[in-house]
Amino acid sequence: MPRIKFTKSAIDALPASDVDVVYWDTGCPGFGLKVTPKGRRVFIVLYRTAGAGSRLRKYTIGPYGRVTLHQAKIVAQKVFAAKLEGRDPAAEKREAKRRVTADCVSDLVESFISQYVSQRRSAAELSRLLRREVGAAWGNRSIHEITKRNVIELATGIVQRGAPVAANKTLKVVKTFLRWCVGQGILENSPGDGVPLPTKEVARDRILSDDELARVITAARTIGGPYGGIVEFLALTGQRREEVARATRVEFDIGQRTWTIPKVRTKNGKVHIVHLSRQSLAVLRSCETCPPYVFSSTGTKPFPAFSRAKRRLDELSGVTGWRLHDLRRTCVSAMARLGVPPHVADKILNHQGGTISGVAAVYQRHEFLAERREALDQWASHITQIVAAEQRRDLRQVA
Repeated sequence: MPRIKFTKSAIDALPASDVDVVYWDTGCPGFGLKVTPKGRRVFIVLYRTAGAGSRLRKYTIGPYGRVTLHQAKIVAQKVFAAKLEGRDPAAEKREAKRRVTADCVSDLVESFISQYVSQRRSAAELSRLLRREVGAAWGNRSIHEITKRNVIELATGIVQRGAPVAANKTLKVVKTFLRWCVGQGILENSPGDGVPLPTKEVARDRILSDDELARVITAARTIGGPYGGIVEFLALTGQRREEVARATRVEFDIGQRTWTIPKVRTKNGKVHIVHLSRQSLAVLRSCETCPPYVFSSTGTKPFPAFSRAKRRLDELSGVTGWRLHDLRRTCVSAMARLGVPPHVADKILNHQGGTISGVAAVYQRHEFLAERREALDQWASHITQIVAAEQRRDLRQVA
């Protein structure tokens, strides 16, 4: 093949022929320029992966014009230097290109949802958040293009839309997603590491007074149906909203007066047994639906319309500025007033960490089932008393 000394004027003067012709630089063996029949000029490097007789590799630098002769020579020198280090630049380039094409964010998000998120109790919510926020912002990009700046901009953009809580939640799940990519060998490091939450989270401390709780339960009974049952059952058991709302008939043993929440629906991924007081059993009997779901209008789907029903509950009860999760905090706080030991209350709420922690938690495996039963019965009796007092007040007001 022809050899010439590469200069700008020499390259510009090269003619096009009927076939591809490669010209080699006399000053840099292995550095060449391919001229196509259409006159396109492309810088290339040809090298062997080992000594004489080993496989030839071609590394394409880029088209002349977009890449200057000076830039092409620098790249060629880097290729030869890498080859001397025992590397294969052409293979590395192909792998990088493959990863950019294969490691699309939208595809990885779906894999993450399938392999990790689907096992979580809040799978539906997290999946929607990932697809809506991450998929919309980065969906068609390669995960290798995502930088720390991109992660910050994603979170701050949500804050600017007026959703600071959603921004914090999104950032947390994005960080988990990126760490999962590291664990899968897709990324070397997570661009989310070190990114702070965009807004300061303030822990909620709302606890309903006995009067407020009585009015809420009275209003829930007035509403009735699945939502009214959910609210009263939450107050009586102290469990989480989705654990109650998605409860199925097979989880309840009426004879033993127990409710066994499967690990797929608990926050800590552990099976949890809840004692059913006489009042809790009464709520279950009042919810006559077809299996499998207890608190459902049809039995085939869990109750869905929480926001609308909550507004109605607030109107009837006159209690505002609270949410259903506050019933859980109200329950454990009231139990403390009633003399229930903290470690028993922790077991009732199925807390991952509690008053028994550290080394003691490793060896402490007693579940305090009898104490939990007594505590929930005591708590249910207290609720019965405050609701009865509320009803008497209402009667006096009517009279």
